[in-house]
Amino acid sequence: MKALVIGAGVGGLTAAMRLRHAGLEVDLFEKQPGPGGRCGRVEFDGFRFDLGPTILLMPFVLEQAFAAVGRKLSDYLELTRCDPHYRVHYRDGSQFTLFSEPSKMAAELERLEAGSSGRYLDFLAQGKKQHDTAFEHFVTKHFGSVLDFVTPSNVPEIIRVGALRKLWPHVSRFFSDERLKQALSFQTMYLGISPWEAPAVFSLLPYTEAAHGIWFPAGGLHDVPLALEKVCREEGVSLHYGQGVKRVLVEGGRAVGVELDDGTQRRADVVLCNADYAQAVDRLLPEPVRAPRVAKVSRQKFTSSGLMLYLGVQGEVSGLLHHNVFFGRDFRGSFKDIFEQHRVPADVSFYVNAPGRTGRGFAPDGHDALYVLVPVPHLADDGPDWKVEGPAVREQVFARLEAEGYGDLRGRVVAERMLTPHQWETEHHLARGANFGLAQNFWQIGPFRPRVTDPDVEGLFWCGASIQPGTGVPTVMLSAGFAVDAILEATSRQRTAEAA
Repeated sequence: MKALVIGAGVGGLTAAMRLRHAGLEVDLFEKQPGPGGRCGRVEFDGFRFDLGPTILLMPFVLEQAFAAVGRKLSDYLELTRCDPHYRVHYRDGSQFTLFSEPSKMAAELERLEAGSSGRYLDFLAQGKKQHDTAFEHFVTKHFGSVLDFVTPSNVPEIIRVGALRKLWPHVSRFFSDERLKQALSFQTMYLGISPWEAPAVFSLLPYTEAAHGIWFPAGGLHDVPLALEKVCREEGVSLHYGQGVKRVLVEGGRAVGVELDDGTQRRADVVLCNADYAQAVDRLLPEPVRAPRVAKVSRQKFTSSGLMLYLGVQGEVSGLLHHNVFFGRDFRGSFKDIFEQHRVPADVSFYVNAPGRTGRGFAPDGHDALYVLVPVPHLADDGPDWKVEGPAVREQVFARLEAEGYGDLRGRVVAERMLTPHQWETEHHLARGANFGLAQNFWQIGPFRPRVTDPDVEGLFWCGASIQPGTGVPTVMLSAGFAVDAILEATSRQRTAEAA
């Protein structure tokens, strides 16, 4: 049996190595010159940066994926735990540092709000319940229909994990200080959604950070797809870089292969698509399947985008941790601006990653590599003009860093790249420039999220950030696992039918 995989992101590579390990012949096609997708790498003038993700949670999911093909993660990936986790900067000049070490974390909490360290333990205990319940009943399960989701055994668990409540009110039950509420709810931006829209179940994120840690591969998050690619080669997957797919070939309602950008056709028994779902249904599916699917996707909510600055700086920027967060003046208003008004907040919040604090090889000697992510709206008809807003946001970042005591970096930047939402869409093929794909509010999780099996085309399968269970490196790997299970079941049925 032969499988064709579209896209060498984390999901596509995970699926390809597992399908090949299961005995299928596997060809993987990727438009870009190398692996990674949005977990790629940016290199110029001797500096190196992760393209997108910079925080790795739940390494046990990676361990399970490698174990599924008889490998040990530690043989392919060197992970270091980040401690402190990160430092949050507020506009009033105060700071809050999140630690793994309990006594240090307790001291930080008490410094901002008396009695909060005890409530933090209660908050984590609740987060553990949500984490364990979510993983047992929802995150590690694929739902073929709503009826699979709202079973008599699942409904109490849906209520228990807080899927019907919002995160911000949940966090506010434990803390009074606005700074603590912000520091323990902003993690939803790892998923590109607002804490006022995110289900309360996502309090499992700060619990996961505290219990399982924040991790960083020695060479950055791009080391993850490189490790997966290495296993793919060992297993015998045929990798075709610089070869994009123009369309999925469908005959008699069944996927039978793909047509490449150069017009070449490649046939297969199954096709697995790891490309961005919203863009893929528009570009790759044939009529009449395409039109109704595009219409449905257009009505769904998308995650935010990000304005990226990749900065090569003369000398080290002292005082920065590996992970640093800077909140603007109006925390709630900034989310309304991004998600409701489709505009850049007047005073932006942003994240600075200084990978050289933990990893190696990111900058030439005597220099620093700084990655800056500014959450901004995804592309919309009434959205910002990025030719104007891009430079304005850049100046806001430099002014804020200077005000926070990190010096005037404008004259120290020796190499620089900017990536706008338009480039996320055109260069990295993400619909609307939405970094994280489809949003994860209640009506877009579980069975309400696209399934790994295509509803209209037999033999076509999906995995990725917009597919069940959701966005993020570990969850995309789970998505790939769902797809592999479905493909192996389908090919087994096909073999049985052919034998009969």
